[in-house]
Amino acid sequence: MELLNSFKRAALTVFALTVSVLSYAQTGKISGKITDKSTGQTLVGLSVLIEGTSIGTTSDADGNYTLNTVKAGTYKVSFSFISFKKQVIPNVKVTPGKTTIIDIVMEDDQSTLNDVVITGARKTGTEVSLLAELKKSQSIANGVSSQTIQRSGDSDAAQVVKRVPGITIVDNRFINIRGLAERYNNVQLNNVTAPSLETDVRSFSFDLIPSNQIDRVLVYKSPSADIPADFAGGVVKVFLKSIPDDDRLTIDYGTSYRQNATFKDFKRTNTGSLYFTGFNTGDNDLPVNFPSNLNNVSASKLNAAGHALRNNWVPDENTANLDQKLNIYGSKRFNINNKLLGNITAITYSNNKTNNAVFRGNYEAYDPVSKIAEENYRYNDDQYTYNVRLGIVHNWAFKLDNNNTFEFKNLYNQLSTSQYVSRVGAEKQQAYANYASNVLYRGIYSGQLSGNHKFNSENTKFDWVAGYSKSFRDQPDYSRYRTLDNGDGTYNIFVPTGGAQPEFLGRFYSKMNEDIKTGAFNVEQALAPKSEGFKPSVKVGGYYEDKQRSFSSRNIGYVRANSLQFDQSLLKGSIEELFDWKNINTTTGIRLDEKSNPYDNYDASNKLFAGYANFILPYKDKLTIVAGARVENNVQKLNSFDTGGPVNVDNDITRVLPSANVQYNISEKSLFRLAYGKTLNRPEFREIAPFSFYDFDQNFNVAGNRNLKTAKIDNYDVKYEFYPSTSELISISGFYKKFKDAIEMTAVSGSNAQSFTFNNAQNVRNIGVELEMRKSLAGITSSKFLNDITLLLNASYINSKVTFDGSNAFGQSNNRPMQGQSPYIINTAIFYNNIKSKFQVNLLYNVAGKRIAFVGTDVIRDIYEMPRNVIDLVVTKNFTNKLSLKANFNDLLNQNFTLMQDGNQDGKFDQSTDQVTVQYKSGRQFGLTLSYKVF
Repeated sequence: MELLNSFKRAALTVFALTVSVLSYAQTGKISGKITDKSTGQTLVGLSVLIEGTSIGTTSDADGNYTLNTVKAGTYKVSFSFISFKKQVIPNVKVTPGKTTIIDIVMEDDQSTLNDVVITGARKTGTEVSLLAELKKSQSIANGVSSQTIQRSGDSDAAQVVKRVPGITIVDNRFINIRGLAERYNNVQLNNVTAPSLETDVRSFSFDLIPSNQIDRVLVYKSPSADIPADFAGGVVKVFLKSIPDDDRLTIDYGTSYRQNATFKDFKRTNTGSLYFTGFNTGDNDLPVNFPSNLNNVSASKLNAAGHALRNNWVPDENTANLDQKLNIYGSKRFNINNKLLGNITAITYSNNKTNNAVFRGNYEAYDPVSKIAEENYRYNDDQYTYNVRLGIVHNWAFKLDNNNTFEFKNLYNQLSTSQYVSRVGAEKQQAYANYASNVLYRGIYSGQLSGNHKFNSENTKFDWVAGYSKSFRDQPDYSRYRTLDNGDGTYNIFVPTGGAQPEFLGRFYSKMNEDIKTGAFNVEQALAPKSEGFKPSVKVGGYYEDKQRSFSSRNIGYVRANSLQFDQSLLKGSIEELFDWKNINTTTGIRLDEKSNPYDNYDASNKLFAGYANFILPYKDKLTIVAGARVENNVQKLNSFDTGGPVNVDNDITRVLPSANVQYNISEKSLFRLAYGKTLNRPEFREIAPFSFYDFDQNFNVAGNRNLKTAKIDNYDVKYEFYPSTSELISISGFYKKFKDAIEMTAVSGSNAQSFTFNNAQNVRNIGVELEMRKSLAGITSSKFLNDITLLLNASYINSKVTFDGSNAFGQSNNRPMQGQSPYIINTAIFYNNIKSKFQVNLLYNVAGKRIAFVGTDVIRDIYEMPRNVIDLVVTKNFTNKLSLKANFNDLLNQNFTLMQDGNQDGKFDQSTDQVTVQYKSGRQFGLTLSYKVF
């Protein structure tokens, strides 16, 4: 808590100091507009550099550029970009306090497409620069630029990455690549491992990063020796903004209306008056002197402990206001003796309230005779959720010269979620009303110090990074209670006798802290730089990662203090009356009962040592072969307990992982790729920990499995890419993956899908095809309207099969797709941008085919998440160079989110004959964002 408050104060102070120096010195400017001679269109991402210095910039989305804080004098200014002839303008005079205007018209030069080298502070967040980076990539990759992000209106990284081919988002935050669940994907922030905020899964929560902090997102889908090997779907690299394009202070304020919640009655967990700040003020924490084990205290101390806990069972009731969002973005470029120093600082705050009416059901095995699956339970939830997000970015970059750049990047983000659930329904023949209050504080800090260096006429390249990341997940006072329907419209509170049942009357507390220290370096050496046709090079590097996690929890329930003297009238009263001070005693009321176990806590560590070598073998700009191997030694340790005593996991595994990527340039605009590589997938801490947790939302238990094996994957890829222009791409790719011992979360046999654990699937194979297109309609017809339209399409088809052989098939769900694997994924968008009127309209569509959310057994059928079509509309109007307004219309179709079982196994998933386990509508959302550029 103190760490968070200290960081908050420090970050706000740094931001204030940064903004205070954003003053205009006695220097001049150079600015202008850049257009394409052949089309008349403005050019985005073109490099502008004052020769002999490191002062540079790139053109923005409207083709404009500005070189700020240029000292008075006469300069030579160069303009360069892929596929255009470089232009150098001599004798450019700069006068203090004035702006020198240079408008440039660029001419095509296709012969330079494969050889261009851009110097200066190159903009990396445009579509043009992103496509150039993807084309030069030595692996099969896709990506999203900040320019596309701005068009889409996406609010966070979770919404951003689902625009990438083959990617879907689960639970609005976890990433699936090529249909593979989040555990099969690796996430890095600025080239270092991103920390996890979840106790149950290996995943980075993408909803934590506001979209305006992202420069670009790259997704590598084929193995290469120079990227981490722990993946099967892909490696996602999120790059935050670095050297700014100009001096700027921008303020954005947004508000939105949610169909299901805004201006309606809202119930909020009793979390204290300062919850809106997003920080845990300690209102719901266990008291400082609370006993560590209630089973070892006297009756008087037990009574005192019960009195020390807040009577906060009744939610606060109010009206849900409009969602709020505030972004403050500041950037500054410093010219220090012709050396470039840049800073970007951004603060983002938002809050929103949602209210979903959720149906939940659970069923026995389907009876083919009666054609019925008998219900175990049927509930209807009113789910009220209040989210508060705070994000801070503070990045510095220093460009010593064209050969040496240093960066110091800092990201802090936190997401606080409070939720109150009212659940009414029946289990078997008994009707219940159950209630839960939960508050969850999650946050990450990620910092990196890095450098990029070029030596020996750029024949030697060296980069390095040292990183530290910290994440926390604090769940104070997850309280739950149950009431029983008397059949006459009244309910009795359920209070156990003898031993507590915390899932029905109790409180749960948990804390998770994770620290990651990372170091990496890469060296690339040209072996024959003067050769005309064959220019081989070798790239070697090392990677070190030290991850430490601690997880602790308390499971505390309530029982009748004395079964003979208990006051039965308390059962008919309210929950607030039951927990009145006088009713927590040792005779007629209720008392605490410790239900925590030694296996509810664990400490774990993971140390990874990796080294690699890649040989890059290009021949006459036509053929490039990249082949190498990566060696990874991973030591995973976990210390906990189970019912039999201590549990000590110590997995020390070394693997050699070869890979090869072949690229053939068919022409200056098209190329062909082939790739093969071995990767792996290690169990996560939670998956091998014996800890068992009751999930109130899903109404089931989850436990770990200490005997999990590391999965092994063979990856085969092929891809064809065609670049009609510098901002357009058409590609088609195919892939085949063979898994051994794939890790999945599966139902425990005999539990009726009410208990789950983690297991290895014996054999898995995935085969798929992906299509991506980014195409401008400019020049196709004489229509001015069509000239302003750009189309985006990416689609994937994947066939997946899991099989178990012989005795391994007993009790298993067999011959099915892999958990989380969608058979198809479609993302499309139509972007309309009229530069003259400064008006943009963007229409976006997304759908993913049905996928297994929870693996069943040979008797209880798999639970599938059904397809859901999503259409978003974004309209933007720039009134001046300083003021713009954006309107968002999200989830216009508002289709049901549905989980189902195909009980009769006819493959049709018909809601009238099959079993629906979860269903709700999230509601449409309409928002307005006003953006003002102060300078």
